[in-house]
Amino acid sequence: MSVPSPTIYLLHGNDEFGIQSFLEEGLKPKMGTSPDATMDITSIDGKTQSLEAVRGETHTIPFLSKRRMVIIKDPLHLAKGKTKKEQFIQFLESVPSTTALILIEDELVTQKDKHHWLVDWIQDNKDRCWSRVFNLPKGGAMVRWIQDQAKEMGGEFDDKGAQLLASYVDENPRLAKMEISKLLTYVDFSRPVREEDVGKLTADVRQGDVFEMVDAIGFGDGEKAMFMLRRLLEGSEPLPLFGMIIRQFRLLIQVRELLDDNPGLDHIKIAQTLGSHPYPIQKILPQAKLFTIEKLKNIYHQLTEVDKAIKTNQLEPDLALDLLIASLTQ
Repeated sequence: MSVPSPTIYLLHGNDEFGIQSFLEEGLKPKMGTSPDATMDITSIDGKTQSLEAVRGETHTIPFLSKRRMVIIKDPLHLAKGKTKKEQFIQFLESVPSTTALILIEDELVTQKDKHHWLVDWIQDNKDRCWSRVFNLPKGGAMVRWIQDQAKEMGGEFDDKGAQLLASYVDENPRLAKMEISKLLTYVDFSRPVREEDVGKLTADVRQGDVFEMVDAIGFGDGEKAMFMLRRLLEGSEPLPLFGMIIRQFRLLIQVRELLDDNPGLDHIKIAQTLGSHPYPIQKILPQAKLFTIEKLKNIYHQLTEVDKAIKTNQLEPDLALDLLIASLTQ
């Protein structure tokens, strides 16, 4: 007797790329290979839709497939407040088995020694629910992730090659996967990718340009920052580049906070505390001194707003980056 597929899937964590990859490569293919199968897949933004609208989608009978798939991004926006939370739980309990409901949420904030209530509810309903946490690989975990990805693609990285690439793309799996593919193609999948291959092909120049651009932002040099942005866009797609900028400022905030608490920390101790690679931390230390923690948090808030505008198609990525640099260097 076959085990029935879950009705509700909870995918959460800070690895957006990992979640999206699992959705596209692991869950959507279960709907079938027919082009018509996509007609039974619906994506919903929990920030803009009502619970009733979502209920209408989940309770619709499948059209050309055995099941419908309804994907909700940011579902907890539908459960704000005690009353809405109760209504949301009642909704989850009512989802029919003819629908696969995919809940995609960022990191679920928990109280000390307590799970988030949604995680607890999923655990209490294991007979029809399934969940997985997707965390960004850091430090040694990123090295192993690179080697595992290369193996899945049919190639190999030696330890030093994987370590150097991890130092360039730490916490950016989307960029890492692009670089892994490029490097494996360069060695024609005939031998392991080595440290010298990564040094030759992977954009340390691009990473350096990102550092220069952030330096220019720190000094309020809008002309140089815009020049570096244009140079970066010549060899990079806007979205991976934007991911590098977000990562840079996230690291700056973490380093600045540690330095404010303990000014004597060196890059090795900071890297160990953050679970990061020492290489980018060593380069980022001088930059952290250009900003106050308040300024960094304000910039990061602006970055998240731009990220949201890009993902909701309110702004083209190139234009969004131009406006961001102009805003940050006024």
